[in-house]
Amino acid sequence: MSRSQVHHEGENNSSLFKYETDSCTIKPRALNIVWGRDSRYWKLSHADGPAELNQVSWLEVNGKINLSRFFKNGKKYMVKFRVELTPDNFGWGESCPVYFMVKVAQEARSWKKVYLNQANTGVDFDVPMDGQLTFRVPERRGADDQLHFGMYEIWRGRWKGGLVIHEVIIAPVVHA
Repeated sequence: MSRSQVHHEGENNSSLFKYETDSCTIKPRALNIVWGRDSRYWKLSHADGPAELNQVSWLEVNGKINLSRFFKNGKKYMVKFRVELTPDNFGWGESCPVYFMVKVAQEARSWKKVYLNQANTGVDFDVPMDGQLTFRVPERRGADDQLHFGMYEIWRGRWKGGLVIHEVIIAPVVHA
């Protein structure tokens, strides 16, 4: 199997994107998943179900969406991954943070460090847990401007597994 055949390239199928008035839900098959087509490392559903990590030492899952789709100029949004840790998860200890990234158009990336081992197993939860992976849509933007987002643990080289990705949610920041 060649290197290009082992990575899952995000599918642009409309059934994998759910748009509401001011938010969007993206299913895992629409994401780029390094090693995602190799069943030793990932289990990808054939429809809009989850992606389950068996084991990897290089975690890289990312995606993008066109800003012109529904985002309002000047408005602040958050990106969160809805995930779950299986009871037999491993490798997510204090020495193995996961980094979440968001980048709007040509602006700088924003990063958030999260320790997944602080969550309960077998229960869906959103990361970053504090909802603070945010971006503001530029007042002026081009028709082809993209929002890029991702989750990464590529620096430690340690094996980790037992992570289920259910979806990515992009929603407006609501001030309480």
